[in-house]
Amino acid sequence: MIIMTEKWSKEKAWSWYNQRPWIRGYNGYPSNCVNRIAFWQEYRHEEVFEQIEQEFALARETGFNAVRAIIQFECWYYQHDSFMKHLEEYLTLAERYGIGVMLTLGNDCLVPKEQFKPVEFGEQHIDWGYHSGTKRNPHTGDYKQCGYCLLDEPEFEPFYYKMVDEIAAKYAKDPRILFWDVWNEPGNSNRLEKSQKAMERFFEIIRSHDPIQPLTAAAWLFSGDKHLPTLPIEYRALELSDIISFHYYCPFPNMVQVVKNLKELYGRPIVNSEWFSRISNCNIMDIFPLFYLEQIGSFHWGLIQGYSQTYEPHGGCFLNQDDPNQDLTKWMHDLYRFNGYPYDPKEIKLIKHFCRLADEDFKNKQEVN
Repeated sequence: MIIMTEKWSKEKAWSWYNQRPWIRGYNGYPSNCVNRIAFWQEYRHEEVFEQIEQEFALARETGFNAVRAIIQFECWYYQHDSFMKHLEEYLTLAERYGIGVMLTLGNDCLVPKEQFKPVEFGEQHIDWGYHSGTKRNPHTGDYKQCGYCLLDEPEFEPFYYKMVDEIAAKYAKDPRILFWDVWNEPGNSNRLEKSQKAMERFFEIIRSHDPIQPLTAAAWLFSGDKHLPTLPIEYRALELSDIISFHYYCPFPNMVQVVKNLKELYGRPIVNSEWFSRISNCNIMDIFPLFYLEQIGSFHWGLIQGYSQTYEPHGGCFLNQDDPNQDLTKWMHDLYRFNGYPYDPKEIKLIKHFCRLADEDFKNKQEVN
């Protein structure tokens, strides 16, 4: 029987948030990984984690203090012992470079069952020239079917809960976990409310371990003039969250409106756990200073150009090539090239500037208190 602790009060959430510098981090796989299987599997583990350490060093030098890491159920299920060892190693490396980890457990960013392929460990296939490193991915923009994962199969569902329980039991009191990202983009991939039961169960399981970290799950679909979440499952995710998180790849005026709405609706600390698309005019030069000024935690996508090719446009961008609001001549995501040089040095200069300001702000606040 699970005995669940209560959702944090607003006062507790703000106390947690104000005890640390401005949270600014990134998403993304190591540049030598095309997907999360390559990231977490046994195959070439040392090579992958050498790259992770190099990227943590680059992130720290840039000014970042956080990273968002999405786990892969199949690695936990089929390579359990090595996965748990790798997760511990990842947290240890992150701590070494002053980086807190936002750990993501559930995920609705999926391909339809017709496109789903069972995991094969070892060398991972790469399709060059495609966002996500494969022709078949959740970002093609032309899927009408519901996304699929093993969680949908009754024989696998209990093991998802077992995975969450094991990880939460081990790390609920571990300060290396910055906070728990319980579910990635609930309702995405035409799943709508399909994952709601599992998402609620994940929240229950993690809370049963009385974590020292807050829990959250991001609203992601903001549409229309109201700039509010669209799906009921998104509102349920925000209702369950200790701190508010959201994803949004949009221009500056829209981002300002969404931030305003979420502040007024929830009155809790806010983190944007996915943003940044040069193609759609969601730029570092606009949004990063906004998040600093508004004290919105920031996790853009991503750090360095890699095999997953998130610098390439979503496939869906090419379904509407004549959109005047798109600029397909630019990288979509990522700050650095394969060789570690900036894509745009002006972006890096601005990031470093506001990271220094944030650290000075926090130091001054501590001295006053």
